[in-house]
This record gives sequence, structure tokens and C-alpha cells, in this order.
Amino acid sequence: MKRNPDLERKILLAVEAYDGVSEPYHAEVRHLASSHHVADYHVLLLAEAGLIAAEDVRTPDDPYEMWPTRLTMAGHEYLDTIRDEEVWRRTKEGARAVGSFSLDALGALARGLVREKIRKHTGVEVDL
Repeated sequence: MKRNPDLERKILLAVEAYDGVSEPYHAEVRHLASSHHVADYHVLLLAEAGLIAAEDVRTPDDPYEMWPTRLTMAGHEYLDTIRDEEVWRRTKEGARAVGSFSLDALGALARGLVREKIRKHTGVEVDL
């Protein structure tokens, strides 16, 4: 199954918005993808990357099923970097141009764009 960075971003935004009370939360995340297997797979990837915490409820019939519970600090930091629609659009364009959609490449591109925005709006050079 292929990774979908747009879906990963949607899941991160949904996990961030979760109030900790609504049930069943994993069902809300599953509606973000074309199938629950695709959503579960991406939740698993995000958990493996350390961006979210998730409850492991995998079974032989559903080897990807993970229920997201919260963002980790790394997840908050990454999401804050890619949250802005313009930054996200330009990040994907840059990744497409160089042919790499790795998490590290997306994060580095987004951080560069955020640095650029900060410098443009404040005149301050920052190292993110």
C-alpha cells in the first residue's frame, strides 16, 4: 500500500482536534480515507514514525488496525510546520520536483518555507 502524505496530514489534524471524549474516535479517522484499511495503515505508519500514540488492536483479520489516541510532541511539532495550507501546497510541490515524499524531506521543505515566511513578515532570520 502506498503512503499518502495528504491523508497523513488529515489524520494528524483530526487527532489534534480530538477532545478525548467522543466515541468511537477511530471511526472518525477511518472516514478520512477511501477504506478503513487505508486509514488504519496510515495511523500505523504515523505511530511507527512517533508522530501519534495509538492503541494497537491489530488482529490476523485486520493487521493494520490502530486507534489513534493523541499526538506526540514530535507530532505537534511536525503538524505545526505543515498546518498552513500555503506551506503544505508548496511543500508538496517541492517534494514532487525532487521526487521525495519522505517524512524527513517533507519536514525539511516545510521548515524552510516557514523560515522564509518568518523572515518575510518579521525580517528575522530563524533556525528551525
